[in-house]
Amino acid sequence: MIKLDPLLTFIEVVRAGSFSAAAERLAMPRSTVSLHVRNLEASLGTRLLKRSTRSLSLTDEGRQLFDQAGDGLTVLTSALDAVRNKPGTLSGLIRLTAPADFPTEFLAAAVTPFQDLHPAVRFQIILTNATLDLIGENVDIAIRIGERGGSERVERRLQDIAWQFCASAEWIQGNGEPDAVADIHNFISPMPGLRSFLEQTVLGGAKLPDGVITVDNHLLSRDLVLQGAGIALLPKGMLDDPIANGRVVTVLNHAIRTTTRLNLTFPSRADMVPRVRAFADYLLRPWTPRST
Repeated sequence: MIKLDPLLTFIEVVRAGSFSAAAERLAMPRSTVSLHVRNLEASLGTRLLKRSTRSLSLTDEGRQLFDQAGDGLTVLTSALDAVRNKPGTLSGLIRLTAPADFPTEFLAAAVTPFQDLHPAVRFQIILTNATLDLIGENVDIAIRIGERGGSERVERRLQDIAWQFCASAEWIQGNGEPDAVADIHNFISPMPGLRSFLEQTVLGGAKLPDGVITVDNHLLSRDLVLQGAGIALLPKGMLDDPIANGRVVTVLNHAIRTTTRLNLTFPSRADMVPRVRAFADYLLRPWTPRST
């Protein structure tokens, strides 16, 4: 009879792309991961992986096993998690990704009290602007801008984001206020993917000018505005204090057509795991920062 643990380890090795990465995700020694795979191969009487010092690949038999067993094992693991935990007890790892400049205060204000309630739950938080493959990277929850839909994932609205064009008052005094989006010069541009999304949604199809500076981080765009580098299209709230004291002004308010949605996105397989569903519900609750 094939034991479940070696099979689960093999599936994780394939998803992670290496024994070392699988060991990190499974929180076990690399030698144990290797032993599990060797034992599975011995039980089946066939090689599942071709190994070298720098890479690994699936044999035909390994590909067949991975394709047929992966989804079934995920469902089975979720079922075992639900049965293994005592009622009201949550445990295990939650892997969460969010944009690199996502407000860390929001995450800290959710993770800390959630762990107080469920001390057996662990978190791995990845702040990156790369769009991670939720299945391939074994991500449980992704915080993402915009609706991405599709049968492979589930989305829940976290909040709406309003946008505004901002520039320093000093820059406007020296360069004048543009009358239309096309009139903007010294534009501080987001990266192409976000730029196209903002053009299609927030600006209703209007094209943004070429950027004199292109960045992948809203915090850097904000600081460039404060330094008088030009005009940036930023989420509302990032410059409230400088706007209130007159250091920064908003322009082209008439060009903003709509808000965008900030979503919690998870693969459908993860949505059924109790700890992930519970934390998603917790994120969606109204919150206030803890006093320091």
